[in-house]
Amino acid sequence: MLLLRWKATPRLCRIKAQWRSYSTESPYSIVHKPVMLTEVVDQLAPKTGGLYCDLTFGDGGYTRAILDTCDCQVVAVDQDPTAYEKARQMADMNQYRGRLFPMLGRFGQIDRLVQDRWSTPCFDGMVMDIGVSSSQLETPSRGFSYKLDGPLDMRMFSRGQGTETTFEEERGLMHKSISAYEVVNFFRQEQIADIIYQFGGDRLSRKIARAIVTARQQEPIETTSQLAALIHKACPQPRWQRGDDDMVRNTAARTFQAIRIYVNNEVYLDSSRELV
Repeated sequence: MLLLRWKATPRLCRIKAQWRSYSTESPYSIVHKPVMLTEVVDQLAPKTGGLYCDLTFGDGGYTRAILDTCDCQVVAVDQDPTAYEKARQMADMNQYRGRLFPMLGRFGQIDRLVQDRWSTPCFDGMVMDIGVSSSQLETPSRGFSYKLDGPLDMRMFSRGQGTETTFEEERGLMHKSISAYEVVNFFRQEQIADIIYQFGGDRLSRKIARAIVTARQQEPIETTSQLAALIHKACPQPRWQRGDDDMVRNTAARTFQAIRIYVNNEVYLDSSRELV
């Protein structure tokens, strides 16, 4: 469950989103369904002629709902190339043609992404669904899940095939980022502990970081299964905390979340406020 609250800017909706996962090999057939879609759109209250921004397009749930409400326009931003392709496909549909503008990039770069089309954009509202989507989580090659074996990647803008996607060079938005593999295998123990504590809120961060450094001295930690296994070994859970699906109490889940947030710089939100 994800919760995003904005206090300073009332027109940025409070969003509480949750996903349902559909396991399949193709990311195009896995659908991320926010369960509070109606409530969010009601709070946004789109109006005819309005300009809105979906800062995390994903599978397009919010964008589609906004466009279906009235004759408005939506700028759809996502740094995931798979999500961007979905947005482009949606923009080619008759009912959305000329009203949907896909942008490949981070939401923290929104001001630079839109400056070519709108010199001084002022959106009538924005939506954000921060975190990993079902299509990302359930694709092993992306490396987001501690439950599925895959390479330690976790980059939102990677296709999970050992390649990087760079943003439009002519706009100066080209971005290089490290992967989770580099964080786990090359960062100092203190750095890893800080990341796990700051972005995962785990009080066992130092113990986990020490276990990671010890393990990588024997062999590189290359897969999600390796990382999850060494965390479980270092921090076995009391029986009362164990559930059928482990949920949020799972220490590996907190560590994976922390590394993902660090790799993708998911805390960079300030620039979007200025455009509302």
